[in-house]
Amino acid sequence: MPVSHHEGRDWVAERLKAARPALVIDVGPGEGIYSMLMRHLTPDARWECVEIWEPYVERFNLAEKYDQVHVSDVRGFPFPADGAVLLGDVVEHLPEHDARRLLAELMECADHVMVSVPIICMEQGAVHGNPHETHLAHWSWEEMDALMGGCDSFRGEVLGRWWWSR
Repeated sequence: MPVSHHEGRDWVAERLKAARPALVIDVGPGEGIYSMLMRHLTPDARWECVEIWEPYVERFNLAEKYDQVHVSDVRGFPFPADGAVLLGDVVEHLPEHDARRLLAELMECADHVMVSVPIICMEQGAVHGNPHETHLAHWSWEEMDALMGGCDSFRGEVLGRWWWSR
């Protein structure tokens, strides 16, 4: 869904504010909730997003919420070597091997990586005609925690969130 579950948003906001990144890249922004709720916490930061489904750019007015909107598949996207990357409810939309590769690549270039995923089985197909909304992988808390190296984390009833820093 282009709207993520609310669990742990305050937890993410605290870490983003403390990190004070110069660049925030919101991957799969959906309606742009992270920009709407947290942009004021990093007033000097440039906010960009990477959205695979072009119709969402207009539908959710993403150009008004971000300094730059990239319409692109995150796999192969040329991430810069700094900043914070927010993957809010994104990796479950990728095959597991692609998600693992993406996270490894981000941990090589980004200063901070936030990942949130459903930690319960949540079947989902296309939404609003967007086939990229389909859940392709299901992650348990233990699987994602191991992948993220035991970094700072939040465990809710529905979502798990991890904040990795270099």
